[in-house]
Amino acid sequence: MQRLNETLLKVLAVAVVAAMPVATFADENEAKSPAANVGGVEGDGATIKGIILYEGKTPPQKQVAVQQDPVCIKARQNNPLLSDTWTFGKNGDKVTLQNVLVYVSKGLEGKKFEVPAKPTIIDQIDCEYVPHVQATMANQKVDIKNSDPTLHNVQAFPKNNPPFNDGMPVKDMVLNKKFSAAELGIRLQCAVHPWMGAYLHVLDHPFYAITQDDGTFELRGLEDGTYPISVWHEFKRFAPSPE
Repeated sequence: MQRLNETLLKVLAVAVVAAMPVATFADENEAKSPAANVGGVEGDGATIKGIILYEGKTPPQKQVAVQQDPVCIKARQNNPLLSDTWTFGKNGDKVTLQNVLVYVSKGLEGKKFEVPAKPTIIDQIDCEYVPHVQATMANQKVDIKNSDPTLHNVQAFPKNNPPFNDGMPVKDMVLNKKFSAAELGIRLQCAVHPWMGAYLHVLDHPFYAITQDDGTFELRGLEDGTYPISVWHEFKRFAPSPE
């Protein structure tokens, strides 16, 4: 049975700290912005650090069939597309799990935080969403890019935010979006290429991070207090331990 490290989740359960669519075109020189394993704010507050480990037999990453579109087929000739549901890494001799959202789930109610001016980036590269899991603050700009010379059609199916279904027929086209309400696990998919899927998390504070290949996360700048920490993975959504 696949599962996240339950012991780790119990450790993370409570942390006490002391101290309307618009299209544009991408700048070719603009650096890509992947999901980050460091979140929070700069300042004198405390930092929570951790690592998401995986126990048990790791399921294989299955190869995804890329069909019909000659641009996608050519892009994946020497770089086969693998399923992103389970993506593992290493930290020393430990197996880590990528694409896990780690976030403060309580204790920040009523507090206001500055929305970052820099947009959150989701790109479409070689007929794949990059990154597979991304997170943003409510009302932060979200730029969905098309770096492929082929048609993509981005569909989103939120519950707390308006859905959309927008075609992106031109390379370097960008959809400019905002999500005003907090919501986890918004599914994105391409109507043209059914294997393309991703998740976007929208939070009303900046204390979140997404694990990368080493499984680590870091939440900076928390004020004194007690904060439950929750994690989200597309296979299963985990709540804080009651202990």
